[in-house]
Amino acid sequence: MKVTFLVPDLGWPIVGIAARFAKYVCGEHEVEIVGPRLWGGANAMYSEEFAYRAVDCPKIYRFPEYFREVRKLARALQGDVVIAMKAFGSTLPAALRAKRERGCRVVAYLDEWDGATSAAWGFGERLRHWGRDWMHPCNDLYAPWVERRLPECDVRLGTTRFLQDKFGCRVFHVGVDTERFKPQDPLAVAALKRELGLEGKQLVVFGGVARAHKGLETFAEALAQLGRADVALLILGPLNEDVRQLMRHPAYGKLILCPASDAEATRRIHRDMPLYLGLGDALIVPLGETALARSQMPCKVFEAMAMGKPVVASAVSDLPKVLEGCGHLVAPNSPEAAARTLAGIFADPEAARAMGTRARERCIEQYGVETSRKALLAQLDELK
Repeated sequence: MKVTFLVPDLGWPIVGIAARFAKYVCGEHEVEIVGPRLWGGANAMYSEEFAYRAVDCPKIYRFPEYFREVRKLARALQGDVVIAMKAFGSTLPAALRAKRERGCRVVAYLDEWDGATSAAWGFGERLRHWGRDWMHPCNDLYAPWVERRLPECDVRLGTTRFLQDKFGCRVFHVGVDTERFKPQDPLAVAALKRELGLEGKQLVVFGGVARAHKGLETFAEALAQLGRADVALLILGPLNEDVRQLMRHPAYGKLILCPASDAEATRRIHRDMPLYLGLGDALIVPLGETALARSQMPCKVFEAMAMGKPVVASAVSDLPKVLEGCGHLVAPNSPEAAARTLAGIFADPEAARAMGTRARERCIEQYGVETSRKALLAQLDELK
């Protein structure tokens, strides 16, 4: 059976999840990852993960060319099963058109509620967006229209109980390779720390892409409240505008470090992510208190758990369930709670290590790659 993963754009981070899924099933099925390429090549973090196929549809972002481009994209999808990554204007309509034209099966994979942004708009704000963006069918404005088509899919997979309740998704976790993500050689970690000029620092590490809704500000402010010159927040994602904004903050900007200064550095960090996570005295999984955040299950939490390090996460979405008894949970938007928790970890490293060991054991038991691989293969078997 041939399986096609359709991404909204090859430059988006979701291509990394598609690549992980593709590797899960490529031993049993023929697999491809397909998508538009509107902003250059594949996402820098994941460009080496898989052989992607770009479809030339440069005007898919606007009417009236959108209809022609969706038709072109649909006809480029060759799978017996098409997995639309996100319910987005450039994924789900094309996948469902392919289903209508040649009878393939369609799976929608939702990693978050893409319509959360537009759902929060008031009447006046919605009118302003209509006036400005009515010609852009891949804009947030049209997310509710796309989501209304989710019942046409054969299966809906989602990452949280929020998505299960809202769209009837089956909860499916990405999983993590616990043989790759594991406690690292202390000598190799120490060498990397010296290379980065971080000797003598207590490091709080975030292993993901900084985005406004993730609540990184809470942990940055928590470090500022600790008032220690030997602590820093290390961000292992691209040096994007959200990171730069954190770095410009007068209270905590000097505590923010991001070694992914260019595409090559970003690829290196992604390639050696377990070693970089090994730098952390604590690994954080922040989320804000928003509808978008409540719909998410950051796959980075499983990587953090697998490292055997103390994990500190916001008590949002399903994170309390995943980390019950093996992680530290703090209220979102509470720098005071985050500061107390981090101070406790720094003060009692033995207790922190014990918590990290429990997290790794839980991860191996419930969230390892083999568990997710078997679940995805079983799902595909249902669609034969």
